[in-house]
Amino acid sequence: MVTPLLVLTLILAVVDWIGLWRGWEKVGYFVKPATLLGLIAWSYQLSGWRGAVAWFGAGLVFSLAGDCFLMFPKRLFLPGMMAFMGAHLLYIVGFNQTLPPFQPALLLLLLVVGVPDALVMPTVLRSLRQKVELSRLRIPVLVYGQVISLMFFSALLCLLRSDWPFRAAWLAVFGAGLFFTSDSLLAYHDFVRPFRHGVVYVHITYHLGQLLLIAGALLRYA
Repeated sequence: MVTPLLVLTLILAVVDWIGLWRGWEKVGYFVKPATLLGLIAWSYQLSGWRGAVAWFGAGLVFSLAGDCFLMFPKRLFLPGMMAFMGAHLLYIVGFNQTLPPFQPALLLLLLVVGVPDALVMPTVLRSLRQKVELSRLRIPVLVYGQVISLMFFSALLCLLRSDWPFRAAWLAVFGAGLFFTSDSLLAYHDFVRPFRHGVVYVHITYHLGQLLLIAGALLRYA
């Protein structure tokens, strides 16, 4: 599974993180989309995007579009958010190729997703309501938050699916959890209160989340 393409992708991601940490923001205009291009090429190299992997490959393409839109957040924030919402919806379909088993553990998994969502979302929405120039984003952000929560929950369900190997399921869970964390950090940083090196932490959790999520899907379906 480790190929030169994956190594190159990881190098690009690290360059992006270092560039942001050092304040070289223009570096990100190249390496952030290049990192997603590397993930796209790596996933296609290993699977040809055959079968259910195609849903995850399409999700990466939507994520790449979101990355490009969000390079210009003042003008293209909503298109960027819609692109990432499309990516999450595609991942949801990819994870739910079969119905999940109904058992008591479902309630525990709901809590894993629901508690952090209940802690973060009200704070973000309250901040958006207080800022006139951002109030129009309340409904889109609320919908987006529920979609990514559903994506994370769908990944957690892989732990209960007999057709998901143990390693693949946990990679998907950690990946989806990091992606969920990345978006939560971004929302807090952009809409509530900026924090030092916040964008760096957003990018680190985002890149590692995408990588682990796709690695889990490849182990399961490729």
